[in-house]
Amino acid sequence: MLYLKLTRKNFLAALESFSDYQVYAPKRTEDKVRLKEITILELPENLQFERCTHSAKELFLPPEETLFYFKRFSSAQKPLLDETKRLIIGLRPCDARALQVLDSNFLQGGFDDPYYRSRRENSLVLTIACREFEKTCFCDALGLGPDLLNGADAIIYDLGDQVGVLAGNTVLAQRLQAFALETKEVENETQVDRGAVPSREVELLPVKSPEEYFPLIFQDKLWEEIESACLGCGACSYLCPTCYCFDITDVNLGPVGKRIRTYDSCMFNMYTLEASGHNPRPTLKERWRQRFMHKFSYIPYLHGLLGCTGCGRCLEACPSRIDIREVVKYVATFTG
Repeated sequence: MLYLKLTRKNFLAALESFSDYQVYAPKRTEDKVRLKEITILELPENLQFERCTHSAKELFLPPEETLFYFKRFSSAQKPLLDETKRLIIGLRPCDARALQVLDSNFLQGGFDDPYYRSRRENSLVLTIACREFEKTCFCDALGLGPDLLNGADAIIYDLGDQVGVLAGNTVLAQRLQAFALETKEVENETQVDRGAVPSREVELLPVKSPEEYFPLIFQDKLWEEIESACLGCGACSYLCPTCYCFDITDVNLGPVGKRIRTYDSCMFNMYTLEASGHNPRPTLKERWRQRFMHKFSYIPYLHGLLGCTGCGRCLEACPSRIDIREVVKYVATFTG
């Protein structure tokens, strides 16, 4: 990895060399902050951005996308791959961590998603180290942190009149190098000047090993108590940066049609409803079990990563104010 120090003016000038990329950054619209296409000139000089209400998942796994078109009595058309080059700046380290989780599902294990891969391979992700903790975020309670690269192409550190950039992407590093005041090769974040990174005393959440959660699958009382306040609205999973449940629908338009993929949620009754009428997860009890086990047992067991990044979006969105941190603690102390 290459660590570079640049003046703010030079850093913005370096970004202008990415004229062949669409630039996306967090932008507020009324009460929501989402990634929007902007110009380099619209980037704030202090390079500080509000945290996105919706995660970067929307750019790589859109809420709705057309996979291909088809004609009656004709073979299916080739996939419609999005090869737009994007430079995404202003995400947080927890968002980069979430992309690592999505990568493990869509790009690894022999199940390659060409739509997701095309967007990932044509995008550069530049995160910013957090200046302060949000009220609802808890990445540090999961052993993560507000200043980690987490697989992003680069992370930007606030050094006052300058910025420090830790670049893990070779192409990005080469373009920035011509504008840098100084550079050095490093192995990780601990070897660089990160500026004023926030820190606090925090108790790590009692997250168990994936295998330790397996016996809890059969503890109906546990999941009944957890789901008692849940409305099953699905807001948590729609805003969660690592949730990737989707539905596939064929839309017929006379002799032609298209296949679309849309967001879905394991918190919905219809998600697991089978054509026979049987539903293996008929109540919120089973759905909450699935949600928790997927985040803290199944994904870690399969990919070695927690399915939760501590971003806190679920805490903000839940109308019942269910706090996943308290759920983790309760599960850890449950004795049956």
